[in-house]
Amino acid sequence: MAKFRIFRAAAALTLSAALLTQPISAAAFTDTLGHWAESAIEKWSEKYGVIKGYEDATFHPDDPITRGAFAGILNRFLQYQKISPNSTFKDTSGAYWEDAILRLHAAGVYLGTDGAARLTANITRQQAITMVGRAFKLPESTAIPAYADVAQIESYASGYLGTMAERGYITDVGADNRFRPTEPITRAELINLLNNMVDTLIQQSGDYSTSTKGTLMINAADGTTLNGMSIGGDLIIAPGVTGGVVLQDVTLSGTIQNLGSATVDQYATTPPENPGTTTPPSAENVPSLNWTYITGPDGKKIPYYEGVPVNTFGNGSFYWNDAGRLVYSGTDFTTRFGIDVSAYQNRSIPSKTIDWNAAKNDGVEFVFARIGFRGTGSGTLNSDAFYAQNIDGAMAAGLDTGVYFFSQAITVAEAVEEANYVLSLLGGRKLTAPIAYDWEMHDSTYRVYGTSSAMATACAKAFCETIEAAGYQAMVYTSSYVAYNKFDLSVLSKYPVWYPEYKSASSTALYPQLYYRPNYWQFTSKGSVAGLSGNVDCNLQFIPN
Repeated sequence: MAKFRIFRAAAALTLSAALLTQPISAAAFTDTLGHWAESAIEKWSEKYGVIKGYEDATFHPDDPITRGAFAGILNRFLQYQKISPNSTFKDTSGAYWEDAILRLHAAGVYLGTDGAARLTANITRQQAITMVGRAFKLPESTAIPAYADVAQIESYASGYLGTMAERGYITDVGADNRFRPTEPITRAELINLLNNMVDTLIQQSGDYSTSTKGTLMINAADGTTLNGMSIGGDLIIAPGVTGGVVLQDVTLSGTIQNLGSATVDQYATTPPENPGTTTPPSAENVPSLNWTYITGPDGKKIPYYEGVPVNTFGNGSFYWNDAGRLVYSGTDFTTRFGIDVSAYQNRSIPSKTIDWNAAKNDGVEFVFARIGFRGTGSGTLNSDAFYAQNIDGAMAAGLDTGVYFFSQAITVAEAVEEANYVLSLLGGRKLTAPIAYDWEMHDSTYRVYGTSSAMATACAKAFCETIEAAGYQAMVYTSSYVAYNKFDLSVLSKYPVWYPEYKSASSTALYPQLYYRPNYWQFTSKGSVAGLSGNVDCNLQFIPN
């Protein structure tokens, strides 16, 4: 791999300012022929224009990138909508990259140091990895990266680096197995990373039907329609997509990662195969599931769960108030507004402490704090770094307080282990809101990938029963995919359902579209609440009148 070259600060700034302003065809570059990243450079500069060359027909693949230029590249890639105040950093006023930096800050990606953005400083490899991890909302692995220079890796970067290494995104480590965390990242290395993460990028609205072998990303602001295609990896929807994304007869090997507020509608000409056919180990004592299907209001085939209340919400049931929050307009339910938080919110605040009294005064009535998680790859149990602080702070402010645990259980024994771990962390605290079982499966790197529906349901039931036996209220967090393909909601019908489906001002279906009625609705991941910095998940609780 090419070595780094260090340039004078003035020259580096001049070059970085040209990154997004001077488009040059990759075919005309005089300094990339035979370079190890040549094909990726051609793809991401000529085809997609995410990072560009210079007027003299050069690309400078081995040049370092400033923090400001890096922010510009990520903003061009993800098209952030919200922006922080101009006074956020003391050194960005009037700077070339100010707008991009403030947009990344609003998204919780660019945090700065001691109130400064340090936009002209070169960004190191571990800093770049961390910002990309935050931008793509990647989970943080608990496994220690197996690099020869692991001692040089800062704790803030270790989790994201571990995840990216596990997923095969890091491919520029030489034979000496050194990641070189403190060295500047080069233009070629950044392009290589993005190329490993995303195979195809859709930048314009329209109809698309060409299949892709890897992950597909959409950053077309007005959304798009995918029809009759296969996606060999994940579908990533950038934060800048405010229109709708429609999937008609799309085969997806991975999962949908909606990084913003776009609405996503999926349709299939034929119903899915019965997902409950895998026979689990007999030692788990898990019953088989024999589902029947019905056609929902939107024409989709969904499993029928006897005795589970049906969702009666529809257009006209909700509206946006002046604070940018959804409000229920009907009379069948009383609603309460709440948020859910994890260490992500704490780390976006300089003091690392949420002002719960300010949140309460801003209308927050309940909170769910992440108490812990099981690693998606390692399977180890971990507590959230700020769980005790968040639980105690919310309770002291008089907020109804519950917790959630991110599960990766693949056996009943593991689900019980997770529940007991939660109880041990609570240490006898008397919660006033439920403990939620958050079982998620995003792609094949998650250890729960391939778990049968019967096993997934049995794990959820075992977790909830263990929590309930300890005197707490249990709850199930489920996406529509899990609700229709992994959890038998009739088996879990005694437990409240917490359902995520994000909406924005441009959403045409302004209501939760799960066929079955949720008890809690996580309606956005881009909420704003006093006492916190950046975005926070916002929720509504429905209490029947």
